[in-house]
Amino acid sequence: MTEIHISVQGMQSQACIKAVTKVIGVLQGVQSIHVDIQSGRIQVSRTVDKSDDLIHALDAAGYPSSLDLDEQ
Repeated sequence: MTEIHISVQGMQSQACIKAVTKVIGVLQGVQSIHVDIQSGRIQVSRTVDKSDDLIHALDAAGYPSSLDLDEQ
């Protein structure tokens, strides 16, 4: 299992948490998602060692994001 840490901009409420969870929860291999709204970070556990689809999905949903390289 791979853990991917992502920095996300624009998350401000519980509705945002639900939205980002819904957007990335359907992607291949996603097992769990932990959203920390205070820090603006998401931790994703998945069976696929891939992150570009996560970033693209979040960006497309209006949440600019990037890999959190400090946590990788």
